[in-house]
Amino acid sequence: MEITNPATELLATCEAEFAHLLADFDAAPTCTGMFDIATVAEVLVLGNGVPQTQALRQMASNSAARWLTSGVLEDLCFSRVELTYATALLAFLAQSGAGHREADMAGIKRLCEGRLIGRSEMPMLTQQLVGAYLSRCGVETDFGDVGRRDLARMIDKRLLRARSDEYDLLVVLMCAQLLRLGACPDQAKPTLYPEALLTQVVRSKNENWLPVLAFLCAQFFSLSAGLRREAVTQMRNSLPSPGKLVAAPQSAGIDSEYIGRAGRGLRIRSTVALVLSLCTIGDFHADN
Repeated sequence: MEITNPATELLATCEAEFAHLLADFDAAPTCTGMFDIATVAEVLVLGNGVPQTQALRQMASNSAARWLTSGVLEDLCFSRVELTYATALLAFLAQSGAGHREADMAGIKRLCEGRLIGRSEMPMLTQQLVGAYLSRCGVETDFGDVGRRDLARMIDKRLLRARSDEYDLLVVLMCAQLLRLGACPDQAKPTLYPEALLTQVVRSKNENWLPVLAFLCAQFFSLSAGLRREAVTQMRNSLPSPGKLVAAPQSAGIDSEYIGRAGRGLRIRSTVALVLSLCTIGDFHADN
């Protein structure tokens, strides 16, 4: 499917902003910088089949491979438990990066085997995703029988929550990553929560979450025709100005001490998701 002009402009902005983000981390690796990069990376791995974002994914992979070789990922992961997810995700991406070697995972493998990272008190969904990514890097983790719990039921129960924050969106992102990795059977995926969260986002006109959830529901969960049309209409009507990113989320709060988010990454993430939506959701091309 041919990319549209708005997507071309947005993609150029994403590439420029992401290049700055990677360069800043190269110059001074920080926890905040790693949160930012991982936040963008989690939509890049989900859009792997969309050719327009492959340059962005390769940028992330090349940088991750370099940080894995230098020990930066290992050092930061050891310093803070909430960086375990980001480390596993970036280590997975590093496998397709320039100069990657299997031996580069040796340090992280030793830390996992010594149970110095990947500790079992992390939320179950995080454990499952960390384990899935690390296993694809040749590192086995042992979280006991936690993975036998009913993932779909656990996620769909979030419908009972009185409010939503960034962690709710992250739950859907993580589940989609498990599906992409083949680490979650289709019958175990949530059937209610992703579309219900998108409905809430459409009603509240949350410009930051909207493209992420629209892409996830269309590609990994379910998306009714009426909700698809409304989501597309809102995204069309709120496209950022040339050279600008999607606005920051209405609330960047998060209810888990094991996951970090950073504002810069959230804006790039949602702009990348908007590009993915422009390129994959058919309604965007109805008038072309």
